[in-house]
Amino acid sequence: MELYSKYIENDSFLSWVYNPTPETTNFWKDYVLKNPQEKEIIYALKEILISIKPEDVTLSEKEKQEVFTKLLNEIDAKNKPNKVYSFVKRTYKYAAILILVLIGGKAVVNTIFEKNSDFNFNTISEISLDSLGKSNTQLIIGSREPLLIDRKKSLIEYTKHGNVVLNEKDTINGNILNEGKNFLFNKLIVPFGKRSKIILPDGSVVHLNAGTKFVFPEKFASNERTVFLSGEAFFEVVTNKEKPFVVKTIEEKISIEVLGTKFNVSAYPIDSDILTVLTEGKVVVVEKNIFKTQRAILKPGQLASWNKNTEKANVRDVNTDNYTLWIQGLLHFESESIINIVRKMERFYNVKIIFENMSGAKSINVSGKLDLNDKIEQTLENLTATTELKFEIINDKKFILK
Repeated sequence: MELYSKYIENDSFLSWVYNPTPETTNFWKDYVLKNPQEKEIIYALKEILISIKPEDVTLSEKEKQEVFTKLLNEIDAKNKPNKVYSFVKRTYKYAAILILVLIGGKAVVNTIFEKNSDFNFNTISEISLDSLGKSNTQLIIGSREPLLIDRKKSLIEYTKHGNVVLNEKDTINGNILNEGKNFLFNKLIVPFGKRSKIILPDGSVVHLNAGTKFVFPEKFASNERTVFLSGEAFFEVVTNKEKPFVVKTIEEKISIEVLGTKFNVSAYPIDSDILTVLTEGKVVVVEKNIFKTQRAILKPGQLASWNKNTEKANVRDVNTDNYTLWIQGLLHFESESIINIVRKMERFYNVKIIFENMSGAKSINVSGKLDLNDKIEQTLENLTATTELKFEIINDKKFILK
């Protein structure tokens, strides 16, 4: 709910809403002209706030939360398709929160955006597919130039003293990481055709699959350990009951919170579902947005699938190997669409595989295992051996299945 929070917590905005003066009116008119993409939300929020009419526009943190709660209740209570209600529902189509919390842990709504003013969410989202298509893994420390890592599989380790060790040999002195900010966010971009493993300052291990963007702080906050993901990663989280570990997906604002466990998250922007598979531990799944809250327990061997279109989560038992063996360079699948398998192969090898007959491919499901450590030609040979398809080599980056 970042779009609303930044205005609710702005005293100048609240003063303009409840006690407008020529100065504040001119300021916010000028602001809207400079930020036309936010015009609709500003005036929609103003209308709702006026309908709530809090007694004092100078709000404490507790009062701001109460106003925010009243705002959500007001939206929910309308239950009719007026202009403001429709706008809010459309704006937050993807604002459902999927939180995975260890049994016995407490549910925490993470407010890292307000706590860490140096975090620029738009900058993270602007890391384009072009970056993922480059040949080198990129480690970006703060605002510095990217460190290029030319290895198919890279290892990045943060030591207790804040130093960064690349591939167990190159060390970056931790002193250069401190740019005078309390929270410095670093970015790790793993391109198509590469994989990476990072050991975070708390000792937690994250395996990153091809085509993944991963954002993490130089040091964790005192009460939580929050990282950001677009793509796929397998997490081995060190237990710390005092500091929940939170994974936020960059595109869809989904959150996964644990205290210490092992799980896999697949959150590629192109995929229709965000998948979370638990291999160790026990978690509670909470699907929460401004209109509803649903809870379910996720146990080892279960998958939580959140669909971006229906905005619903589904929990079912699965063979976790189908979702985690990519760490070893293997694909294991049971009656899975060949289109999904090919998409994973494209990311892993950084190639383009085209179906000559896409409509026919949609009906093909395959079971088996592929060793992605083989060359792409051998992997395609193994894949097509169980179907009536054949493959044709166009060049070393492009293939056709027909």
